[in-house]
Amino acid sequence: MTVIRGNAKSGVALTRANDGRFQVLAGDEILVETRVESLAMITYDEAVRERDPAREARERERAAFDIHSARWEEFGARSTKNHGRGGRGGRGGV
Repeated sequence: MTVIRGNAKSGVALTRANDGRFQVLAGDEILVETRVESLAMITYDEAVRERDPAREARERERAAFDIHSARWEEFGARSTKNHGRGGRGGRGGV
């Protein structure tokens, strides 16, 4: 049995047996056993994502960042300094 991929934090491993079957292991539990490598990889990625302890904190942080950037984007659009000045000659130049 050969370990193809492993994640020590989540305890998930993707292995290949000598007969060509792929197994996704979470601790001592076999999540899937198949000959299809793509199915095993997808199951492995989902298992790692589900068992990641910091996933919720990252999602909350990403949501807060998105809200913050949306607010500042709106502020920049309303700012008086952000409006293009110029006239016939355009905004700048030499």
